Amino acid sequence: MSSSRQWHRYRPSRVELLSYGAIAIAIGVYFTVLNVLDGRAEAYFETLREEDPALYLSQLRESRSFAAYVDEYRVMQDYDTFHPAAPDFLVGRWTMREEPLRLTPGTVPSTCSDPVTFDYGILLMLDGSDLALRVNYAIEEQRVLLNAPGIDVFPVDLISYGARLDHIEFQPPGRANRVYAYICSR
Repeated sequence: MSSSRQWHRYRPSRVELLSYGAIAIAIGVYFTVLNVLDGRAEAYFETLREEDPALYLSQLRESRSFAAYVDEYRVMQDYDTFHPAAPDFLVGRWTMREEPLRLTPGTVPSTCSDPVTFDYGILLMLDGSDLALRVNYAIEEQRVLLNAPGIDVFPVDLISYGARLDHIEFQPPGRANRVYAYICSR
């Protein structure tokens, strides 16, 4: 290489500079619009929370996730403490299985064998022993806690995918193993 050879620095043309500027402005406008829309959505949810809590929870569940819904449900329904009323999403009859099922979202198992029922102040298992317990319910993170006289508090884990509660997992009183439970009927 000879020392007489000069290195030239690249200089963008006027058109390239205008293009870069237009792209930077477009990106700035895009993020400004997103920020405004995010603020509107937040204001909408705050207003909805006060004016129509049931619709608020429903839309929160659909727009964010079941986990976000449970967190907010716990706060709004005061499930930090124990109550005889079962959370709405737990009320009903569930079929307990030893192994997990793979169900299409929104479908129920074809049979409701070995059922357990969660309802107001009660946990009812019809497995031959016809165990009926008076229980109270609380929510902690992504689980419902059941408190019954004479037994320890036991958790019911909520397994969800997106906005849908898929199944629950827990160890029923008097049983040695955890079960997978799927809703049969409400």
